[in-house]
Amino acid sequence: MNSVLKTLSIITITYNNPADLVSTYNSLKLFRKAGGTHIIVNGGKTVQELLIDDCILLEEPDKGIYDALNKGISLVQTVYLMLIHSGDFLVAPCSVLERQLQAMNERNLDILLNNCTIDFGRQKRLMSSKIWRPWMFKLGAQPPHTPIIYRTAFVNNFKYDLRHPIIADFDYLERIFKEFPKYDKGGQILINMSAGGKTSSGLYSFLVVNREFRKLKGNFLSSCFIFTRPIVKIIQMI
Repeated sequence: MNSVLKTLSIITITYNNPADLVSTYNSLKLFRKAGGTHIIVNGGKTVQELLIDDCILLEEPDKGIYDALNKGISLVQTVYLMLIHSGDFLVAPCSVLERQLQAMNERNLDILLNNCTIDFGRQKRLMSSKIWRPWMFKLGAQPPHTPIIYRTAFVNNFKYDLRHPIIADFDYLERIFKEFPKYDKGGQILINMSAGGKTSSGLYSFLVVNREFRKLKGNFLSSCFIFTRPIVKIIQMI
């Protein structure tokens, strides 16, 4: 099997949500069949009986989402990696992933940004990386996180910081971009995400996120983020 997909690992983390995991697992069937590596990290009750023997499964207690992601990344042995959380779906055909991996290899890219849709039930909204630039971290804005493809060797020395249980993905990406990775934008919709996560569940989650930013960035910047983050996010969805 000569598929370039053999160079990519996709990490899925889960905790006691077998129905969502099966949906995500099924969306990656063709990816696994083409030689891609699917790593599943489960911190809850066993899901072994839900899967066939075509993925890597790690089942053990963890300290939450970001601890599970660190464990998953530590298992990667391929050139590239990306994340698809339980409940989210790969919507791009394998041919799109192949072209993106070929482009990363030919251009020696460390990071390829992409787009995703967010399912709010009655409607789906596009979350685009088109307008995002690294300086936007200063506004509290990050690119869509899960549809990023990373060069494993570049990110191997980075870990999600468990001291930031809500915004560790922002902190993780900000630290990565401080090392000036060679990056570009693939411009493809790779993933459909389910709304309702810790950072996208309405006013309460907005306030919780701002509290976490206060710990990370201090009072002044976190106060600025109250205004800048929603503005950038709205623009990303236009």
